[in-house]
Amino acid sequence: MYKVLRIAAAVAVLALIVYGLFQPIEEDGRWLICLWAVAPLLGVIIWLSPKTMPRGLGRSVYNLGIVIGIGFVLLSLQLLRQQVVQAQTIYTRVVVDPTSGQITSNVRPVLASQRTLRGKVFDRTGLLLVNSELIDGFARRIYPLADSFNPAAFSNIVGFFSIRFGQSGLEATFSDYLSGERGSAFNRLQNDLLGQEQVGNDLHLTLDARLQAQVSALLGDRSGSVVVLDPKTGAVLALVSEPGFDPAQLSFNPSAEDWQAENARISAYWEYLNSDAAGQPLLNRATQGQYPPGSTFKTLTAVSALENAGVAEPDSIRCFNQLNVEAGAPPVINAVEGLAGSTGDPSNLERVYAYSCNVAFAQYALRLGPDRLEETARKFDIFSPADAPSQYRGFADLVTTASKLYVQPGFLNRAAALADTGYGQGQLLVTPLQMAMVAATIANDGIMMQPYLVQRVTRPDGGEAFNRSPRPIRRVMSAANAAKMQDNMRAVAIYGFGRIVSDYVPGVAVGGKSGTAQHVPDLPPHAWFIAIAPIEQPRFAVCVMIEQGGEGSGAAAQLAGQVLQAALATVQP
Repeated sequence: MYKVLRIAAAVAVLALIVYGLFQPIEEDGRWLICLWAVAPLLGVIIWLSPKTMPRGLGRSVYNLGIVIGIGFVLLSLQLLRQQVVQAQTIYTRVVVDPTSGQITSNVRPVLASQRTLRGKVFDRTGLLLVNSELIDGFARRIYPLADSFNPAAFSNIVGFFSIRFGQSGLEATFSDYLSGERGSAFNRLQNDLLGQEQVGNDLHLTLDARLQAQVSALLGDRSGSVVVLDPKTGAVLALVSEPGFDPAQLSFNPSAEDWQAENARISAYWEYLNSDAAGQPLLNRATQGQYPPGSTFKTLTAVSALENAGVAEPDSIRCFNQLNVEAGAPPVINAVEGLAGSTGDPSNLERVYAYSCNVAFAQYALRLGPDRLEETARKFDIFSPADAPSQYRGFADLVTTASKLYVQPGFLNRAAALADTGYGQGQLLVTPLQMAMVAATIANDGIMMQPYLVQRVTRPDGGEAFNRSPRPIRRVMSAANAAKMQDNMRAVAIYGFGRIVSDYVPGVAVGGKSGTAQHVPDLPPHAWFIAIAPIEQPRFAVCVMIEQGGEGSGAAAQLAGQVLQAALATVQP
């Protein structure tokens, strides 16, 4: 009997160690739970072993030695994980403060690569964006994109590479490729043997630099972000975050006559970027900004209503002026008085979606209940707090924050909270990238594709380290319901609270949804708009988010129309 228990405990110890050792470095909590669970199991194994020593001082010393030995084993396992299993991940890890965009990374790999010619970065058309040059034996990052475009428009994508402050953007997430540490082992060995400079691998992006620059110019000096995806593949065509910064200002120039002055220049620019006056330019608002989505979230509620039509009854709804949900809680009200005159009474999903009736979507959420709404959100990778990862792994090319359906556990169990969430308020916190993925999923007949920014990586000898193919994440809704949602979004652009988007692409069938998100009392709301075009064969899914931009049906819808106009004119099929 004891032998069986010892074997079972030993198997459990091995399983916990193996499982814990290979957990992502962001999930240190899981590893520590596994590690501490191993300790009592080891004690059980020893306790069940045959006793060979009589009771007394010797036995007590022996037991003390066992405790110390178990502690030594735990310490050894911790060192094994940090210094062997996860050593490379820890070495190159980048941590970003989600509120300020402040970046913490290991400067050592940057210092070690001062004599490495990091790889180039090209856009989808082969346009050179980032390069390196060798000056007096030291490598320096240079930005040819500045010859044609405002470098700030690309800053949160390419990131910066600084010998003092580390790296961000693609410079961080693809650092091992750009430095040549990964993808070209033979070239590294050859260069070491021949004493030649190390040359990194090149990144070829899905990004269209011309579209990126145009979208940035359209957003102008407004804080916010714009994402443009290819809904069929998930390729990122544009990803703008404003304000941005000039990455060249953080690149040390080895040819400077006064290195102390050069360091002082870089430090002054860094201090400015982290000051309140700069407006958080290091924060990539498209992938790290978290905002209430406002009425754009009605898209998800509508999908849930269609997928659970027997419960939600999507085409049997009324658009009251207000809805009292819970005693003591503020009633749900519409943004426009007498909205039933436009939607009809009773109404259907298309019309309450087109005219963005808050009361109708509060009712849908109440009919669905928290479990069904949460299930639909999870299919769109919008997580409950218990399931939310520290970083969203559906888009790993850049550091990305996970979107959340709510923050406080059990929040949706309150009827008023569930109703507020149904029309896009409550405790929702989503990234613009995630809302672009919602639009893209509808455009792609209900299949959500994994977004990606790096199409391929090529070695210095011209060979490919890897080349990406489109990869579906999952089917979120039936193709029939995706077609209904396309029609609903089309109604927004034809006669609903978003028809201004169609003015910029005459002759092109567009679908959209506006959002006006309340966030802080006494401040203007955030303006949102998601769009797809052309409806018949969607090529673009767009998300626009303007911080404190007012009504989503105004500035955000206008910007979305301008972005679609630029995309249709710029990006070749």
